Amino acid sequence: MSYDTNRNWMYSLSGRHIHLWQWTETSATDSLTGTGGTYKFRLPSEGYGKQLIYPNEDISSGLRVEYTAFTEPFVSEALEDTAGRYSASTIGFTSSGRLITTGVTGIWSTSGFAAGDKIRVIGSASNDGDYTIDSFTGTGNITAVLDSGDSLTDESSGESVTIYQIPKSVIVRDADESSHINLNRMLSLAVVDYIKAQMKETAGDLQGKEYCMREFWKKVGDNESNKRNISMSFPASPFAVK
Repeated sequence: MSYDTNRNWMYSLSGRHIHLWQWTETSATDSLTGTGGTYKFRLPSEGYGKQLIYPNEDISSGLRVEYTAFTEPFVSEALEDTAGRYSASTIGFTSSGRLITTGVTGIWSTSGFAAGDKIRVIGSASNDGDYTIDSFTGTGNITAVLDSGDSLTDESSGESVTIYQIPKSVIVRDADESSHINLNRMLSLAVVDYIKAQMKETAGDLQGKEYCMREFWKKVGDNESNKRNISMSFPASPFAVK
């Protein structure tokens, strides 16, 4: 698929179905594949420029949608603090002892993982899922030992596997001042403003409510703009004038 898929592919939810759209800035024609073959048709004149069109690329290797699940409303650490991440085709899994080996010396420590971290495995043929690191063992090519409640299937290295840290969930009754809403910091602050707005409304302070709602939407907007950091670079000619 295209590069920067987070920018040029969009989706909408319709019940249990996901409708996939492609963002384009210049196309005035589109293609539609049916039982009789592929047909190209002209878009309306007002469709020139930036627009959403039906995808015109084949998705041959499947589609992965990543999102934050809200099955656990509170976590013990903010999303920004979960920095551990490693991808390779040298990762293997051993069911006996619940071991994960990377095949690379020191990668668990240099990638920011630590005992007690919750991790997510994707790309494995048999072991995709969430686990908790109990400890590490060995020297050099250190092996991660998972929590006793986790289980693995024997799998040799070879698959392109990604392991990254995710926030540890907190049971609602155990949530305290050190817990975080299962959102990033900016959206967590936005939620606080929203709750303040509801409290102001209950107290009859409509002016205070409007102020808090403005702060709420400002933080939501800042969070969205933070996702769209675009940088542009151009090669400089030897004869360029600066």
